[in-house]
Amino acid sequence: MLSEAKTRKTILSTATMLFANNAYNKVTIRKIAQSSNVSPSLIIYYFISKEKLYCQIFEEFFPELDRLLKNLKKEKELTLSKIVNSYIEIWRKNALIPVIIHRELLSLGDSEAKSRLDVRLLKPHKKKLILLLSYIPECNSSNVEYYYTMVMSLATYPFIFAHINQETSTDLSALQNVYEDTLVNLVR
Repeated sequence: MLSEAKTRKTILSTATMLFANNAYNKVTIRKIAQSSNVSPSLIIYYFISKEKLYCQIFEEFFPELDRLLKNLKKEKELTLSKIVNSYIEIWRKNALIPVIIHRELLSLGDSEAKSRLDVRLLKPHKKKLILLLSYIPECNSSNVEYYYTMVMSLATYPFIFAHINQETSTDLSALQNVYEDTLVNLVR
């Protein structure tokens, strides 16, 4: 029998995969339980509901993003390409998270989960990233939204594209060099 921590981690991992591959309303507690080899009541015991389980996926990940931003803030010579490359590295370790965020933000329905994701995690993260971007000399109040959008799209697109095309691994080393050159030329 798995320990409680391992069981909880298995459920979260399985749910992450299912939510990345299916619309929120297509994933059920029963499907998560079946894929995790646990009973549905155990999922309810750990997470109370599908919605809370869904939100927990992000709530366990976003502190990692906060640490990334704090570390980047300490950089002496912060550049846009350094930020993008740092995001690429964090997504590389958590490749399904941008897929789920992208899927959820494009969904048509309003849900408490979507609202919670937006209010508790995405908006505060956006504020922190915009503050970080303000440390880049080329970034100012007139273009900060543009820079924010560029960082998020450049850093997440390869993972969303790879997931859609069912690629099991993505070699981002060449892509990071292209981004580096593009970003350097952009800010000149």
